[in-house]
Amino acid sequence: MLSASPLQALTEYHVVSPVNIVYVYYYGSMKATPAAIYARISSDDGTALGVARQETDCRQEAERRNWVVADHHVFVDNDVSASNGKQREHFVRMLRSLRSEEVSALVVWDIDRLTRTPRELEDFIDLADAHGIALASVGGDIDLSTEQGRMMARMKGTVARYEVEQSSRRLRRKLQERAEMGKSHGRVAYGYRREPLYDDAGRPVGSRDVLDPEQAAVLREACERVLSRESLRSIIRDFNARGLPTPRGNRWDGSMLRQLLLRERNVGNRVHRGQVLGKGDWEPIFDAGTFDRLRALLSDPSRRTPRGKSVKHLLTGIALCGLCSTPLHRGTGTTQKSGKVLQPHYRCPGCNRIRRNQHLVDELVSSVVVARLSQPDGPDLLGGDPKALKAAMKYAEELQARLDLVTDEYAEGKIGADQLRRISARLRPQIEAQRAKARAAAPSPELAQLARPDLAGRWESLDIELKRAVIDVLMTVTILPSGRGVTFDPTQVKIEWKGQQ
Repeated sequence: MLSASPLQALTEYHVVSPVNIVYVYYYGSMKATPAAIYARISSDDGTALGVARQETDCRQEAERRNWVVADHHVFVDNDVSASNGKQREHFVRMLRSLRSEEVSALVVWDIDRLTRTPRELEDFIDLADAHGIALASVGGDIDLSTEQGRMMARMKGTVARYEVEQSSRRLRRKLQERAEMGKSHGRVAYGYRREPLYDDAGRPVGSRDVLDPEQAAVLREACERVLSRESLRSIIRDFNARGLPTPRGNRWDGSMLRQLLLRERNVGNRVHRGQVLGKGDWEPIFDAGTFDRLRALLSDPSRRTPRGKSVKHLLTGIALCGLCSTPLHRGTGTTQKSGKVLQPHYRCPGCNRIRRNQHLVDELVSSVVVARLSQPDGPDLLGGDPKALKAAMKYAEELQARLDLVTDEYAEGKIGADQLRRISARLRPQIEAQRAKARAAAPSPELAQLARPDLAGRWESLDIELKRAVIDVLMTVTILPSGRGVTFDPTQVKIEWKGQQ
């Protein structure tokens, strides 16, 4: 027997079963119902006062009803929405307690604290039916065991859902308006930091994104190196070796760097729901011409190599077979059965009839490149054509948009498969042709910096991928056939200049 209250004595009886011990409480002769409390708030300011007030009010309601609430049966989801479809941890635990019949009643501050979706409410009503659960709310009685109580719960749930949808609509409209005004939204992007804005009286009136000098410098460096035909793999390897932090403070990888470089934000564009709406109110990191050239290069499929592989040889995949035009591969040096030593070489994997000493071919091509770029017009060969690049990209995007529209019409049943195939067969070659023009116009001023009088001394120290990029921009190298046993002849390496002669 526990100590008596001023009104009546509380008696506790223990009913023992093989599984557990069930506690049944009595106030005199009146049985006390074991109950749970569920409290929730969608947005908290960090103090948790909102859910604390709900719990206090719910405990008072439980006491008024002669319901007993144990501390471990108080379930609180703080700063958690009930309408976004995400699972609420303590809500799930509360349901588990109801299903196991540890408690037979639930107190909430109001029905919309429990759920704001009609579907979830119906599930709760079914649960209450199956287990005889009593539901009480501080805002008024809701008896789910009666038709009237269910009707009231559903009405409250419908109103709550309406409020959620209205709030969501207002929020979407507000975000649309901010986007149209060029305002930032969400997490601060890499390359920027957010600074507060104040009115004349010193009161905060919002914020604005400004360049972060260190992070912006990282993106500009990466951009310059990509435009110089250096691979993303090489750049991230260098960034990680230097310990440059990523947006999340971990190691750089190619996908991350690619995504950062291709953001429309970098050129000052405000994007909302995948569409560019106009200019943002922040300073761009790249100018429009630089971004166009960068996007053309990073979208070029010829830059992509299989994951885990890197190019190690100067002309692999660049030099062509003079018999079947297949790009040459590199063969390793071996010792044949006859004892003859076969030096590393370029060979044709297609017809298998062309093979030439790698070292001698590399030496010849390198000397020709250095000699050509050392001429007064050397920088002009690597300058590119930004106007042609932009025009080709624009036309390619227009053609792609047409193809996308046709694909949508096929998905909607407006056109048949045969029509889709015919239209695709006409548009796809045109799209690829324009993209090829863009790639051809993409050589950048960054490459032109290589064409300096000291190039001969610098060539050997350049990154292999940069050398390959210069060769690919300047010339087409074809290895011509020769008779068996014929010594190396430079005239059997045909070099055709692209563009200017």
